[in-house]
Amino acid sequence: MFTRILLLISILTSSSAFADTVRAVYKAPVGIASTKMKRMTFGLSAKQVAAIRDLTHGEIDMGNVFYQEIGDHEVNLLSSSSGFSGVIYPNVPPPALIEPKSISPEPWVGDPALKGQWWIDDLQVPAAWSLATGQGVVVADCDAGYYHDEPDLKDNMLMDHAYDLADKENPTVVNDGPYAFHGTAVAAIIAGVKNDLGTNGIAYNSKIVPLQNFNYDNKDDLDKEEATAACILRAVTVPSVNVIVLENQTGNGSSETFIGTRDAVRLAMKAGITVVGAGGNYSVELIEEKKDDTGSIIVGALARTGEPAYFTNYGERLTVGAFGEQLYTLYGPNGAFGEFGGTSGATPQVAAAVAMMKEVNPFLTPERMREILQATRTVTSVNARAGGQLNIPLALESALNSLPDTKEWAKQELFRQQLMAILRTN
Repeated sequence: MFTRILLLISILTSSSAFADTVRAVYKAPVGIASTKMKRMTFGLSAKQVAAIRDLTHGEIDMGNVFYQEIGDHEVNLLSSSSGFSGVIYPNVPPPALIEPKSISPEPWVGDPALKGQWWIDDLQVPAAWSLATGQGVVVADCDAGYYHDEPDLKDNMLMDHAYDLADKENPTVVNDGPYAFHGTAVAAIIAGVKNDLGTNGIAYNSKIVPLQNFNYDNKDDLDKEEATAACILRAVTVPSVNVIVLENQTGNGSSETFIGTRDAVRLAMKAGITVVGAGGNYSVELIEEKKDDTGSIIVGALARTGEPAYFTNYGERLTVGAFGEQLYTLYGPNGAFGEFGGTSGATPQVAAAVAMMKEVNPFLTPERMREILQATRTVTSVNARAGGQLNIPLALESALNSLPDTKEWAKQELFRQQLMAILRTN
C-alpha cells in the first residue's frame, strides 16, 4: 500500500516499563493515509504546508507525516515483514545528556569557572578568541528548558523570541520542566556572558534564542519529535538567527532519525541557517542519517582522553567530535555549577565554533561550514569513530580565508525571505 515507509524509534529510559501502545510513524503518498492515522501538523496550517510544497517544488511535504496507535505485537510483526526499524513509545527519553553531578564551589576570581578548564585548553579556545567571539551571531537552541535569569546568561538571552513549542497553555514560559538545567548548560557553553563572574561561553558575544521543544513533564501538547521539527520552523521565523542547535536524541540515533525533523532541517539549510545537532548517547551507528543526509552538522562525543566516549553514537555521518564529559559549567538554578556532558555537552562546543566562523565570514553557507569543520578536524585511528576532534582556531582561520559562494548565499537568502513569509502567515 505504501511506497515509502519510515519508522522512528524512541526507547524508554531504563527505569520505565514498556507501554502497551506504541505509535508507528509513516510518510505516505498524499491521499492514501488511513482514517485511523493522525497527521502531524508541526504547527502548520494546510495553506502553509501547500505553500512550502510549492516553494520546494514538491521536495518537502510537511503535511504528509502520520502516526497510528497500534499494539506491541502488531508492531513486531510489521517490523519483521516490512522493514520497520523501531517504534515510538508514548513515554520518551530525556535529551541527549549525561546528568550533572554537583561539585562544591571553589573560590573563583574573574570569569573563573572557565579559566584552566581542561576542555577549553584542549580546544585552544583562548587562541580562538584572538580571531572571534561570536559578535553579531544569533543561535537558536531547541532544548528542554532554561534558567534564563542566571547572571551568566541573562544579557545574552533574547527573551522576546523565547517560545515553548509543546505547551499551548504557556508558550512563552521556557524555564519549567525537570530538565531546565539542560538548556542552561548548553547556553552557558555557547554564549555565557563574559562579566568577570562565574563562567563565560566559547562564543561569549553571541546571543541565544531559547526555544523549549519539550518539557518532559507529561503535559506536553506535541510528541517530542514533532515538537523538535516545529522548533526548527519557529527558529527560521526569527530574522537574526544564523545557527540552530538540536538537543534531542532518539533510541536509534540523533533527532534526524525522524523524517519530519529531517525535512525541517532541510528547510533551514535551504534558508542559509547552519544546523548543529547532538549525535545521541546510545552507542549506536547513525544509519538513517547517513542514508538520508540533510547536510547538517551532527556531533559525536569524546572522552577526556581523546577517545570516543563510551556512550556516543558513531558512524560516518558524524561531522566532528567534541568533549562530552567532565564539563564544569553553569546549569542552575540559583547559580549552581556542576559537571555536564553527553553529546549534548559536545554539541554547544561545535555550535560556538560555528558562531565564531559566521562572525569572521558572514557569507559562508551551511554547506561550506560543514566542509570546513571536516577539513580542519583532527582525525586519528583513535577518535575517528566519534567524528575526530574539533579544532576551533584552525576552523576559524579556514573560514576567514575561505572565498564565499556569494551566488549560493544570495539564493539561500531569497529562499529564507520566502519561507519566513509562509511561516508567519496562517
